[in-house]
Order: sequence, then C-alpha cells, then structure tokens
Amino acid sequence: MKRYSEILAELEALVEKMNRGEISIDELGPAVKTAAKQIKTLRDKLRSTEVEISQVLKELDDED
Repeated sequence: MKRYSEILAELEALVEKMNRGEISIDELGPAVKTAAKQIKTLRDKLRSTEVEISQVLKELDDED
C-alpha cells in the first residue's frame, strides 16, 4: 500500500492539472473518481492514525 505522502502528492498533482485545464472533458470523469478514491484513502489513514494515537495516549494515562 502506498504511503500517505505519496497518495497526497498524486492527489495534489491531479488537482493542479484540473486547475490548469490540462484534463479534457473525456478524462474529467475518471479523474474525479480517482481523486475521490484518493481522498477516501487519505481520510481513512488519518482516522486510523488518530485511533492508534488515542490508544497509545490512553495506555500512557493508565500507567500513571
């Protein structure tokens, strides 16, 4: 699986292409679907990391 930073860089590049008008109408639908998938993946990774950090912090609190 790709790293968060790799997916984010790909998404940023895709959005930049869209902003510059470098994606044709024929490519726009698939490009938006790709962007949506990347956003979902990034969001899932953030949530997972948040849960992991919360668990670690809770364990630290429980040790006190």
